[in-house]
Amino acid sequence: MSARIDITSPLPRQVCQRSKISTGEMQVHGTFSGSSITSIAFRLIAKSSSAGSWHKAEIRGTSFTGVMDDLPVGGPYTLEVEALDLGGNPVTRAHVSELLVGDLWVMAGQSNMDGYGKLVDLEMPHQMVHAYYYNESWDIARDPLCSLNESIDPVHWEIQDADERAEFNRKNRAFRETGAGLGIRFGKDLMKATGIPVGLIVCSHGGTSMAQWNPDLKAQGGNSLYGSMLRRIRAVGGKITGCLWHQGECDALYAPEGQVYKDELRRFIERLRADLQSPTLPFIYAQLGPLYHFEDPTAGAIGWNAVQNDQLSLESELRNIAMVPTIDCSLSDVIHLDAGSLRKVGARMAGMARRLCFGEADIDSGPRPMECSLSSRAGTQVRVVFSGSNGGLHPISGIRGFTIEYGDMQQEIISCVRDRYDKQSVIISCTQPIPSGAILRYGRGLNPACNLRDAAGIPAPVFGPITI
Repeated sequence: MSARIDITSPLPRQVCQRSKISTGEMQVHGTFSGSSITSIAFRLIAKSSSAGSWHKAEIRGTSFTGVMDDLPVGGPYTLEVEALDLGGNPVTRAHVSELLVGDLWVMAGQSNMDGYGKLVDLEMPHQMVHAYYYNESWDIARDPLCSLNESIDPVHWEIQDADERAEFNRKNRAFRETGAGLGIRFGKDLMKATGIPVGLIVCSHGGTSMAQWNPDLKAQGGNSLYGSMLRRIRAVGGKITGCLWHQGECDALYAPEGQVYKDELRRFIERLRADLQSPTLPFIYAQLGPLYHFEDPTAGAIGWNAVQNDQLSLESELRNIAMVPTIDCSLSDVIHLDAGSLRKVGARMAGMARRLCFGEADIDSGPRPMECSLSSRAGTQVRVVFSGSNGGLHPISGIRGFTIEYGDMQQEIISCVRDRYDKQSVIISCTQPIPSGAILRYGRGLNPACNLRDAAGIPAPVFGPITI
């Protein structure tokens, strides 16, 4: 019988998670056949240097396993596996190429993480940013990243019949028009800033609520979203650098889910950290952005704003998490961010990854409301102080997006400007004295006119109500 080696791990173009600042580990698994084979050895070959030293694999039956550690971050590398006979002579070889050592990031949530931007003028791929697609293969990351029906996990199937699903996938690859997302810009920005390759693990599923992401369902494996996500993480080594999350639309629109959103998201983060044995796993998420409603622009606004405020407040309640605002984004349809906006969100997430994972303290979160109070004797002005801005607030005048409410009434705002003495504060002037107990909101409604941002272009998040 002819000799043969089949390498099952790593896969071609896989990104292996680094375990230290400048080095990582690679797990090698495979099978072999051939009566003359008595031992298996493997080594890593870098394009820019000579081949590494040989390592001896452990053999059990017709399977082999091994580990290489202290691999320099970077790549691309080629894994060479060699089968030897009793005399130590090579019998056959196998190779896996285009391997990287870097950081793995899970992409989870619903459709805005899937990517629904139109597939035109796409973010250019980068050879050091790869993706683990739903068909269980690695490749250079290219939009569209997410193709649910190509998954091996039933939870992602929109078409149950295998033949129909295969035909749908064939046509989808040929005729698909949407699918541009945030992942490639995130990976490219992070890689260019740090020099560390990025691997994106696609795990999102459009139209899903926190109830569907319930960690209690993990025992269902590929029949649950959380179980599928854990299986995919373990399939690529079991360790990741962090998680990107864009979700909440379903919970915001359909009560009662939105009423417990913050508790459910907190629980999701804590369980993910526990299951991965990473108590400070970085978690970066997007606040809900605008929504367009054809018939009634106020329909669903209460739940939408409530989830947005929950997303903001959670940021200060858990360590090593960061939220990126999206209220300045534009839409490709009634609910999905367009391709340009998703690239912008990806860049913001990369900035937060640099802050959380690389200690770049000069990259701040963007404006966050810190306090608001009456600032004039007449009681007609409110001063809102922000923290976290990258430079001063903008614009200097003509700021839009604030509302002051008392009961069912709104105060008439005549001007909203940046404080001339404090670039981190805003002065809101009203026509009438503001009653005690009045509340302040920013970004009220589904598709508000908001323009407050910092010098880096990061917008103020939707927030409120805050009692003045």
